[in-house]
Amino acid sequence: MDEAALERLRRDQRAWAAGAEGERRVAESLGRLERYGWTMLHDVRWPGRRQANIDHIAIGPGGVFVVDAKNWSGDVRVTHEAVRQNGYGRASALEGVNQATAAVAALLMPQHRSAVRGVMCLAGQEDQPVTVVNGVFVCGRWQLPEHLLAMPPRLTVLEVADIARFLAQDLSSNQPRARRADAPAPTSERRPSTRATPRRPAGLAGYVLLAAAAALGSTAGPAGVVALTSMALLVGALWTTISGRRFAFLGSRSRAALAIWPALLLIALSNYMWGDDGPPASLGSTIASQGQQLTPPL
Repeated sequence: MDEAALERLRRDQRAWAAGAEGERRVAESLGRLERYGWTMLHDVRWPGRRQANIDHIAIGPGGVFVVDAKNWSGDVRVTHEAVRQNGYGRASALEGVNQATAAVAALLMPQHRSAVRGVMCLAGQEDQPVTVVNGVFVCGRWQLPEHLLAMPPRLTVLEVADIARFLAQDLSSNQPRARRADAPAPTSERRPSTRATPRRPAGLAGYVLLAAAAALGSTAGPAGVVALTSMALLVGALWTTISGRRFAFLGSRSRAALAIWPALLLIALSNYMWGDDGPPASLGSTIASQGQQLTPPL
């Protein structure tokens, strides 16, 4: 082996060792998110490619993040227009992150694909601030966990568990799953979704609760309808805000949070409608009698 070939081999070995060390550091940083409900996948198959892998995938309340670890040396500069190492542009590396992100997003159900984002984590530039370059979050290793935790909620606890389980199973194999030529791509749409089942009765139950509250409140007139309906709405809004599950027409945490204040205002309005005397005694006796009817005998 000539000296030039030997030098290339040594250079490749150094690059591989640096890349492996960068992946280890980034995996260590991502591990800090597990206590906050995040799940990590490391060194998984790149969908649609036989010889390529994805360094990390982080799945949590803030979404699904495809993380490419780069342990670059030298002068690394990041702007909103480009990433440069020692004066050379690294547009191909950013494009690789976008392609990996698109490949992972294609595996998920349509409503979850917009929650998949690409991240380039600079393991050697640990304090690099978060910068969006060509649609990719570029940041240092120290900024990565904080950035992911600061993302607005996109997925519920059940969705995080379901997506993480599906991706772990689908991307753990070295070879893509065999399928017929006319079959669709292997997406989570093909499997029954466990998260869709509980949402339908939750939304229906919310409408039933609102209707029951209005019926009970009607015994005390318009103020009673407003009072009990707004109380039921307040309970449902708080429940959706905390759990992320649907209550009647409140289908998201943000919508439920916005409904809390109108519910409180309606409760105050009902008190104003009743005046100084407060709610009539008939309303309380009606609620008590309905509760006794619904209580099973011991």
